[in-house]
Amino acid sequence: MPNTGSACTGPDKRNQYLREYLADHGYQTILPETVLSTQESLQIASEEERSLLLLLPVAASKELLDSIKKFITRRHIVIGGNLPKDFLSYCREQQIDCIDYLNLPGTAMLNAVATAEGSICEAILASEINLQQSQCLILGFGKCGEILADKLHALNAYVSISTRNPEARAKALAYGYQLHGQHSSYSQYDFIFNTAPAPVINRNIIDQLKKECIIIDIASKPGGTDFDYCVQKGITAKHCLSLPGKYAPKTSAKLIYNQLEPILKGSRGQI
Repeated sequence: MPNTGSACTGPDKRNQYLREYLADHGYQTILPETVLSTQESLQIASEEERSLLLLLPVAASKELLDSIKKFITRRHIVIGGNLPKDFLSYCREQQIDCIDYLNLPGTAMLNAVATAEGSICEAILASEINLQQSQCLILGFGKCGEILADKLHALNAYVSISTRNPEARAKALAYGYQLHGQHSSYSQYDFIFNTAPAPVINRNIIDQLKKECIIIDIASKPGGTDFDYCVQKGITAKHCLSLPGKYAPKTSAKLIYNQLEPILKGSRGQI
């Protein structure tokens, strides 16, 4: 098994299933690749009575977003996940409805379940030992960290939590987890799961890790791990993004649809 820093990627079928759910309930949708290939699809919608839903991939690239700006109008509803602030601002200025479903109430917590399960899958695939009775450290104890800790504990792993948030530290203790102190060593851990979107796994920490330690980083880009240094040290570190789309796209799409439906029903009264 190569000990290298790497990105774990896979097909994200969430939009495929989301489009099916929307179509089953009478909504008209289109994907950005269709828009850019025809350069007419969105303009046609402006002449229709019903709004057209444009489904963007999670974390759509700046190039893609800049391209579709030329074709979207107030007759369209843009739907995506992790949309950048400048794109959201542009849509507001142009009076174009834009929904970031990963920021909707309820989505984040439910999405964390699939993220936690995917993180565990990636850890198992990367390691040659069981999670049971392994030493696991979770950096951050927000929604993803909390659910991940619960699932690791259910697999009989020894779970430690590292967080500076006093309330999160108290909650971790209440659940019975160990707290990783500021001056504690990292040498005992078999797995480290990072959920914090900050450079937290630095050279100092990596120097303390045993060679067999597996790092699963699920923080948004660029992650919280010095991946280049992990390569130098022979430590396996994986930056795992969009895990719900890789491991549970159908379930994830259904929960997204359930969050979107009441918004779409009330949008301008046109859908």
